[in-house]
Formats: sequence, structure tokens, C-alpha cells
Amino acid sequence: MTTPNTRLRAARERTPSPLHPGECLSRQELADQVNTHLWKTRALRAEIDAGYVGKLERGVIRWPGGHYREAFRAVLGAATDAQLGFRNTRRAVAPLPDGAGIAGHGDRLDAFPAAVPRPVPGTVGDSHIREVEGAAELFGRWDQVHGGWSMLEGALAQARWASHLVRADCPERLRGRLYRGLADLVGTCAFKLFDSGAHEEAYRHFRFALTCAEEAGDGHRRAKILARLVRLALWTGQPDRALTVAEYALVRADRLSPARQAMLHAAHAKALAANLRGQEALRAIGAADEAFHQAPDDDSDALWADLYTAAHHAGETGEALATLQASGLGRFTDDARFAVARAGFGERYPRARVLAELQFAALVMATGDPVEAALVGNDAVDSAELIRSERVGRFLRALDRNAGRYCEIHEVRDLREHIRETLGSLG
Repeated sequence: MTTPNTRLRAARERTPSPLHPGECLSRQELADQVNTHLWKTRALRAEIDAGYVGKLERGVIRWPGGHYREAFRAVLGAATDAQLGFRNTRRAVAPLPDGAGIAGHGDRLDAFPAAVPRPVPGTVGDSHIREVEGAAELFGRWDQVHGGWSMLEGALAQARWASHLVRADCPERLRGRLYRGLADLVGTCAFKLFDSGAHEEAYRHFRFALTCAEEAGDGHRRAKILARLVRLALWTGQPDRALTVAEYALVRADRLSPARQAMLHAAHAKALAANLRGQEALRAIGAADEAFHQAPDDDSDALWADLYTAAHHAGETGEALATLQASGLGRFTDDARFAVARAGFGERYPRARVLAELQFAALVMATGDPVEAALVGNDAVDSAELIRSERVGRFLRALDRNAGRYCEIHEVRDLREHIRETLGSLG
């Protein structure tokens, strides 16, 4: 039995309707205002409706996501979650520790509370695992091309169903495949959430994927997930957390393939650079380069339909160098790394290519030739028009700010107009 959330309903009924004087806010009006708040403050596309508000008031959903709770508090004038009757009935996910395991034994593998779209089988078979594996590959490739917002709800629905397979009986011969497939699918959803700006939900999904990878005993998947957790921590302004995760990931990295070792050393370098530890960051970049040079050219250790290629390596290490330079620690940036990244991503990784081009354009705009930066930037903006990504949007805005110093150059003025037109169409 669920317990109705009378506090949330009372708060809504105390709030006047903007459309019907003398009446209280309807469920749909509340949903519309929450959606508007999320877009204006977080650039998040939410599709909350009256049905979702009804589930909250009936107590079916007791603990919405962090951004949702923030929006409800703002719209209804509440200072705390408790004033709206929100309480976490699930076991809380602990923060990343300073020394203990990152996955944590508190992560339940069935922690997704949303209703599943269809019944879960009593026994897991080959066909169910093939479906999970196929969904991970499909959504992974789609994400690389179209961005995190595109098909996000479909991916999350599939992951919710798949996550409940851990409740079913599973033959021992299939157990490893099941957990590897779940790590890939939920990890893909985590990155889509990260790319769309839903950082708290991304973190929760990464934790689930990490637990699955460790249940499967798959060090390579574990490494990929931890490297992405480093990226998430850096993106959300938590350099110390990023460094903790990066150093945890490097424990027994000698068991991994050279390409995966290079990936982790590059993540470590970015975390060190963000913590202003310049010489250590340079040594980590050297370790990453050395490991990558030992990797075979045909490294086929694909995760989420994706390799750690020369383009990825150049982009990751180039980003670490750019961070050092932006921090005023000296001129470290090797433009050749960004050139390798831009050329190497090609048509297979359009979002990664656009991000590398936008970073390179912003760097050149700040330290080099603004006309060259405008040319590179315009090419990137053309491609960005097809990608639905909060990260791409943030880089577009950063490039626009950097270009503001050169408004007297007509190529730069054209670039800024192009950026603003694109941001408008993406909004």
C-alpha cells in the first residue's frame, strides 16, 4: 500500500492558478511550471505531466530526481524536500569514498523503482540477453551520432526492464553475459543522462553499471565506467572527487589491455590537471602515451560499440594539456593532439568530433588566430545543429564568450551569429 503525499497536494492547492483566478494550481499547471523551470535554469528538457504529479501525490513516487525536487521546491515556494513530503525510501547511495570501493555494497542491482514496461521472465534465457546486448549497441551508436537527449526515454525504458532481470533465475552459464550486458546498457544510459545534463541520475546509473561490471568480474568494463565517472566529476566541478575515482581506477591496472591502461592514465591526467598538479599531470600524460603506443593497431576490445582509438587518446590527453594552460600553469597545449582527434573521429563519432573541434576553436580563439578559430568553429557549429547534447550546447556558449573579444573581425561576428542561431534551434 502506498501512502498519499498530502504535503505535496496541500502545497499545490495553496498555490494560485495563473490561468484561473480564484482557483488553485492544477496538476497540469504545476507540471508545466516545473518543466519551464528546468529548461530555464538547467536547460533540461523535461516532460512531466499531470499523470506524473498524480503519482507523486498518491505516493507512488516518493523521491523524484534531484533536479525535479529543486524545481518543485522553487515553483511551490518550499525551502526543503520534507515540506513537500519528499523522502528517500530507498537506501541512499553513498558519496565516493576517499579509499574504499567505489561501487559500494549498498548499491542494489534492482534499485530502479519505475514501473517496468512488460513482465519480467521467470528465467533468463539467451534471447533476453541478446535483447539487452542489442539494445546497448543500438543506443550506444545512436548516442554517439545524435547526442544524449535523442531517444533518451526509450533507452531508459529498456534499461529499467533489463535491470529487473537480476530478479529472475539465471543459469550460471549466462550470468556473466547478463551482468556484462547490463553494464553496457545502463552505462550507455548513464552517459546519455550525463550528456543531457541530468547529472545526479547519470551518477546513479553509472553506479549501477559499475556494480554489474564488478559482479561480472570484467575489469575492462569497470575501467570504462570509472573513466566516465571521472569525466562526470570534472564536468560538475568536483576535481577532488575526480582524482579519487581516477586513482581508484588505476588499482591493478596492469591487468588491463594497453589501450585501457592508456584511457585510465589519461583520465588521471585530466583529474590532476584540474587539481593544478601540473608536473604530475604531465607524467600521467607520458604514462598514457607510453601505454597507448603498446596497444595493437587492431585493438578490438569494444565497449558500448566503441573503441579507445587514437582519436580518443589524442582528445583526452589534449584536454588535460588545455586544462593546464587554461589554469595559467604555462603553455602546454599540443595542437597536434586536437588535430588527430578532429580528423580521427570521422563520421563514426560525430559528437566527439564536434566537441574536439569546439574545444580546439575556443583554444585558438583564446591564444592564437581568431580568424582560424572562426573557420574551425563554423564547421563545428554546422555539425552541432544535428546533435542534441547539453555538453555541445555548453561548448557553443563558451566559444561565443571567447569570441566576444574580437567583434571587430567580421568572420568572428559571423561565427557568433551562427552559434546563436544554432542554440536557438536546439532550444
